[in-house]
Amino acid sequence: MDMNEELSRYLRNMESSLLQVVDDDFIQEHKHLTKKYTDADINEMFRLCLISPGGKSWSPVWQVLLLLYQAAFSESYTTEPDRFMTLGNYIIHKLPKGSKPVIYSFGIGSNITFDQAAADLFDVPIHMYDPTPGVAGFMEQFKDDPRLIFTQEGVYTEETEIKLFTSNIPGKLNSSLYPIHGKDGDYVMVRCRPLEDFVAANGHDHIDILKMDVEGVADDVLLHMLDKTDIRPKQIVAEFEVKQIENPITYLPKLITLMRKLMDNGYRIYNQLLTRKASIELIIVHQSLYDACSDK
Repeated sequence: MDMNEELSRYLRNMESSLLQVVDDDFIQEHKHLTKKYTDADINEMFRLCLISPGGKSWSPVWQVLLLLYQAAFSESYTTEPDRFMTLGNYIIHKLPKGSKPVIYSFGIGSNITFDQAAADLFDVPIHMYDPTPGVAGFMEQFKDDPRLIFTQEGVYTEETEIKLFTSNIPGKLNSSLYPIHGKDGDYVMVRCRPLEDFVAANGHDHIDILKMDVEGVADDVLLHMLDKTDIRPKQIVAEFEVKQIENPITYLPKLITLMRKLMDNGYRIYNQLLTRKASIELIIVHQSLYDACSDK
């Protein structure tokens, strides 16, 4: 198979994956758009992708693909701004007044403004996890805060020890289960467990807020949760890293499978911003929470 044939096959696969979402209901719901924007408006959007694509390199084609996929399965949170609030460095769906949510925070790095803000706002403990040795050292300074319960473990689809590739940038604590800094990058072996193990160990029967910045495995973790457990968080705030983990042309269709399953399980999907970098940041809200916060 020559390169042109292989590219054509990948593009057909991408279009087939999008058709899982862009059905007759989708078309009817958004049919008004055909009269809302002129050809000139659409041309301007593509020009923007050409002169200012997301990511660290000039990749307008990837930018267009990311925008297409986000448009297929998510709405901007700005369509219903009164439902959302900023909590530290994240945007979340508001909770009913007086809530005492169970909050899990996977992927800490060196920024815990979300965790601190959530602890302050709701007056609840935050269950924080990150397998990176450098993060464990960073969290030492907060060990006397009983609200910030940190454990040096990672979330995955099974209990295992796995390679964790560390950053080659001095002082940067981000790490990944994928060799995002190159196949010859440094790594350490770390312990990971599936989500249900953490929930059982903490004696919880539900999760209200599941925050994940887990550098490339959020899709695997959520697919496992949906297929193998009865855990259905009230909301999930997650980042799906695309470009550094795998070529978007093969990775993006995998996201459609996850998004379809989330919607089939009663979730509404919002994007935090139209992607201006090589990832998709989503706020995934269960219909039960959406209804609980709706005006009566």
